[in-house]
This record gives sequence, C-alpha cells and structure tokens, in this order.
Amino acid sequence: MNSILKNIIPRTLKNKLRIVLFFIGFVPFIVILLYLHNLGKEKILDDTLAIQHAQMHLVKTNIEQQLISLQKELHFLATLDMMNDMTVEDVDKRIAALLLHKKQDIGTNVDLFALDTNGKIVASTSKQNKEIFVYTKEVEHASRQAKRYFFKNKMLYLFSPVTSLLQNGAMLGYIVLRYDLNNLEQYVVRQKGLTTLFYFPESALHIGEMPVYKTLKLEGYQKDYISEDYLILNERFEGILSEGFIVYMIEKSIAFSFLNQFLLFLWILFAFGFIVIGVLSWWMGERILKPVRTLTNATQQIIDTQDYTTQVIVSSEDEISELASNFNVMVEEVDRTFRMLEEENRMRLLRFVQLVTIFNNLIQTESEEACISLALEELQKLMPGQRFSFSKTYPDRKDEHAQMLLYVKDFEKGTSDFYGVISLPDVRKEGDEEEQKFYRAIATMIMLQLDQIRLVDQTKAASSAKSTFISHMSHELRTPLHTILSATQYLIGYEGLTIPQQEKIATIESSAGHLLGMINDILDLVQIEAGKVPVSKEIVSSGTIEKLTKEVISMLEVLAEEKHIEMTFENRLRNDVEVFLDRRLFKQILINLISNAVKFTDEGTIALRMELCDEGVCIVVRDSGIGLSREEIDVIFDEFTQVKQSTDSIQKGSGLGLAISKKLATLFEGDVLLQSEGKGLGTTAILRLKLQS
Repeated sequence: MNSILKNIIPRTLKNKLRIVLFFIGFVPFIVILLYLHNLGKEKILDDTLAIQHAQMHLVKTNIEQQLISLQKELHFLATLDMMNDMTVEDVDKRIAALLLHKKQDIGTNVDLFALDTNGKIVASTSKQNKEIFVYTKEVEHASRQAKRYFFKNKMLYLFSPVTSLLQNGAMLGYIVLRYDLNNLEQYVVRQKGLTTLFYFPESALHIGEMPVYKTLKLEGYQKDYISEDYLILNERFEGILSEGFIVYMIEKSIAFSFLNQFLLFLWILFAFGFIVIGVLSWWMGERILKPVRTLTNATQQIIDTQDYTTQVIVSSEDEISELASNFNVMVEEVDRTFRMLEEENRMRLLRFVQLVTIFNNLIQTESEEACISLALEELQKLMPGQRFSFSKTYPDRKDEHAQMLLYVKDFEKGTSDFYGVISLPDVRKEGDEEEQKFYRAIATMIMLQLDQIRLVDQTKAASSAKSTFISHMSHELRTPLHTILSATQYLIGYEGLTIPQQEKIATIESSAGHLLGMINDILDLVQIEAGKVPVSKEIVSSGTIEKLTKEVISMLEVLAEEKHIEMTFENRLRNDVEVFLDRRLFKQILINLISNAVKFTDEGTIALRMELCDEGVCIVVRDSGIGLSREEIDVIFDEFTQVKQSTDSIQKGSGLGLAISKKLATLFEGDVLLQSEGKGLGTTAILRLKLQS
C-alpha cells in the first residue's frame, strides 16, 4: 500500500507542503460545511414540520368549531317552546318544518330527528317518521355516561335532551343530529404529494384516501415519524372527535424538496471549495518552494557536472535566501577541499607508481649485492636532492637522521637477523609522517626481495643437491640391477636347474624388475619437479585420441587376458572435437591408469570410453576391482602412497604412478581424477583434456 502511494504521490517536500496547505484550508472549510449541513438540515426539517402542523391545527380547529356550533344549534332547538308539541306528535308539522329549515341552514350533509321518550321519531328531515329510532339504546347509553354524542357506521350522532318548561323540566324526548363523517372530506387539503386522513382507531374508521402503504402505523399514532417514503404527521382531535386523529402523509421528496436543494447547494459549495482550496494550495506550494527548487537544481547540476563553481541566485529576502548564500559558501569550500584532495591524491598516486617501479626493478635482481645497489640507485633517482648510503653496521640510536633498517629471515632457525641500514643524512627522524611511511615501504620491499633471493638460492642448492644425489644413486643402482637381470635371465634359460632353483631365480628377477621400475619412477618424478621433461603440446582430433588409446589398449590387453578380464572401448565424441595434448605423455598417463586397473582387478571388466565433460574431453577408465575408500581417495595422489590390494596386505608398485600421471597431465593443461563408491565397488580413473577453443 505504501509503495502504491509513493508511486501516486511522490514524497517530496513540495507535495508535503501542498498537502499541509490543503488541509489547513480544507479542514476548517469542511467543519463549517458540516455545521451548516447539520444546523440547516435540522432547521429546515423543524420549519417543515411546524408549517404542516400549523395547517393541520387550523383544519382541526375548523372541524372542532363546526361540531361545537352544531351542538349549540341542537341545544337551541331543544329549548324552543314548540318542542312541547312533541307530546302531541307534532300534529301541525311545525317541528318537522323547523328541522328541515335548520338542515338547510347548516348546509352540510346532516339529518335531524325529534324523538319522544320512547324513541319514536316524532319529526325528522328524512322520511323516517312514526318509526322507532334505530339507535335509541345508544342515545340512552350515551346519556347515562353524560355524553351528548356517539359514533355508528361512519356517522356521528349528536343529541340534546328536550325538557318541558310547563311540567318542571319533565323529559319530553331528544333532538338528534346525524352527521355523516364523510363531510370531513371537505377539509382534506388538496396539495401535490400530500394525503389527508381522518382516523378513528376505536371504530377503525378512516375518512379520506388511504394510501397503499403497508408499513403505515394506523393503530398507534402517538408522535410524528418518517417512513421509507412518507413523512407522517398527526394530531389528536379534542372534544367530540377526541377519539380520532387528523393525519398528514407527505411524500418525502415533496416534504424535503427544499432540504434536498439545500444539501445539493452544500455539495456544490463543497466541490467548489475543494477545487479552489486545492488550486490555492498548489499555487502557494509552488510559490514557496520555487527558491528551494532552484537550490535543488543547482545541487543536481553540481552532481551531474562535478562543477563546484556553480552558484545559486535567489531573489527573495528570507530564510531561503540565507540558505542559498550559505550553500554558495559551502560549495566554494567543497571546491577548494576537492582541489586539495585531488592534488594530494595525485601525489599519492605518483608515489605509488614510484614504489611499483622500484619493486618491479628489485624483483628482477638475483643477488643481494645487486638488490642493495639497485635500491640505492632508485632512491637517488626518486629524490635527487637527497644522499643515501648503505652500511652493515647497526646504527647509533642517538643518530637523529632517518634510517631504513633492513632485516633478513633465517629460514632454518625461524628468526630475523639484522642485515644492514640505508642512511638518509639529509632527512630527520621527526620529519613528515607520510614521508616516513614511504621510506618504511621501500625498506619492506628491499627486505622481501632479500628474503626471496636467499630462499631461491637455498632452494636451488637443495634441489641441485637432491637431483645430483638421486641421479648418482639411480645410476649406481641401475647398473648392478641390469647385471642382476641379465644373470637371472641367463640362469632361467639354463636347463640344469631344479624347479625350486628356477622359482628362486624368477623371484630374484621379479624383485629386480620391480626395483628398477621404482628407480625409473623416481627419476621421472625428479625430472618433472626440475622442469626437465620435454613437452610437445599440439592440437589433435578425436580420431587421433581414439587411435592413441587403442594403441595403449593393444599393449596392455595381454595382461588383462592373463587375469581373464574383459576390456571394452567406446568413443562418444564427434569427429570435429579437438583438444590440446602431448602424444608421448598422453600414452604414458593412459598406460599408468590402465595398468592400475588391471593390477587391482582380479576378475570382471575394464571399460574405457571417450566423452565430453566439464568443457573438456574425458578418457574414462572404469574397472570392477577392489575400489577405494573416501580416506584413500583423499591421499591417493600423494607421492609414495600405496593401496592395499586385499585383506592379505599385498602391495604392488612404488606409489608414484598416479602422482606422476597427475603432474604429467598438468604439463599440457590436463588433469587426472579418481572416483570410487567404496571398497569392493570398483574405481573410475578420468584423464581430462582441454578443448581447443
């Protein structure tokens, strides 16, 4: 997530400043907008509710006043003198005419009835005269509850008792007014999105259009609420209609239209403010950081061009201008320091080249006298104004002049002995430390070369003595051995010997031959170490390698047949493969490897193959012989190392064959490797040759 943000918004000072400026302006703006949003929303909602409730209250008041007026009219009619005619059943129809006239005055869909004490209709505005009033019991029940009204089948019945003025208030009957509640529809407000409903929970009556709205809570109007689609407002009637409610159901889109417009205005203001604050933040960040960018560009120019004379020009007069001035001073100081370092590095490099030259000349000397003489000459060339001298005498410690003490190693004793001193009479000991280090470095070079000369001389003397000794000893031994071999071969051909005598002579011949072979191996090893083995390296093809290999196999095939060992050969190389080798040394190595395979294999097979391997060509000799352990493989190429052939501890050879083979292979950039999976599991010998590029 952080890497994505870094790619979208690079974390530069400019972007950070812009973001900070943006939030400094945007946060207060958002706070103000949220305050206006919450305050405005609440205020608009309260105003909307107040307006609708005021309208509802007006409608409710008009309805209540109408019903109060009707009650007063009933009471007035009940107190008229003509109502005493109810006892004679309104013979002259005056009561009926009065009721009809009053109905016309009311102007509403109502009916008036005059009832006697038995509930018989004495007079009415309908045609129900001389009949028993259907709801007489309801009238009596309401009277007992001190009520002057009751509801029945969407009808409101108002009544007033009629008493006799002549008989001390004797009960004569009732004046009843039947008020159709559908008359309330005249108070329905006709507005878009507004539905008016008059609801009476106890009788489950509702007047007005009932919306198809399943979640409308008509059973428990207690307070206003907002449903999914409507704003529901209600007020309870007072007085006669106190059991009912006037309900306003206003579509939310209509009720909150002004609120929605206000919120839309706030969103537009938010977007406008966001853009304006963003643009101002961008502009302010650009203006504030322009000098910093100038400074950054100058720094980048210095990095790219390595020109430390670059100066930064800033026209402002603030802290950034001060920073630019300090930067210019710093660049000047860096430029001066770099020039000093370059000069110092040039001098160091010159001294280093001089040291390399002196050392290169010193390592070419072959005697101690030549080494000291050349060192004095080189020092004189290096510092023409100085004087140098060499002495074998240990210097006086009180001498204040610079001195280069020389020591050489005694390799026999393992100690370092004083050899001499090179004096610098014109240089004091307390001189420049770097110069003293330079002189000590030269002294170290001289001592290393003196040690090398002594070591080379000692090595040459030892090698010469060794070679002379071995050569003389080999010559002294080979002459009598040849004599012994000649004598034994003569005796073997003599027919007068007994079988035991012949066996003894054969043993003498075998031992002499073995000893002669060992002496020849030692002479070969001495010649290799002395570098006297002639090497004729050439490029040969895979066909030539196959021919040389088959020649060696033919030479040794008789030895394999004597032990009933099967010997096979396979060439896996292409005809265009070429390698470096010496034909004579190649055959000598291969003879050693195959001879070892025959020698240490009592029965089984010896398989030879030619193949590509590790950027070279490998001649692989795989036998099924006694095998080698891990410990034996680690030391098998050491000189005079022999391998036990079997549990009877019989050993064959001088222990030099593999060592000589490996050294011979290196003379033409080849190598000899040996592999085995363990005792009794056979051995694989590999002669690796270098491919011609």
